[in-house]
Amino acid sequence: MVVFMNKLILTGSAEELESAYAKVAEFMLGQPGLVSYKFLRSVADPGVYFNIAEWTDRAALDKAMADPEFHARVSKVFPLIKGDPHIATVVQDGAAAAA
Repeated sequence: MVVFMNKLILTGSAEELESAYAKVAEFMLGQPGLVSYKFLRSVADPGVYFNIAEWTDRAALDKAMADPEFHARVSKVFPLIKGDPHIATVVQDGAAAAA
């Protein structure tokens, strides 16, 4: 498993970003290899968002990100944010114990 993380600093409208990102997410949800994703907004600083997506493997992520449809959709996001993307592997994983 690989995890794609991107810290996004808002440079445009929050409403426009959330709408444009929903279209990117709609595309990604149909891609083979996507396990889950979260699009988060900071409570402490509402101008900061985080995109976290788990993928089965790097090849699946790379294939999805190379698709022209992904580029068409994500191009609407770029004017609204400054991103800091990272790809990571899981070192530790956990979940709360069942009650």
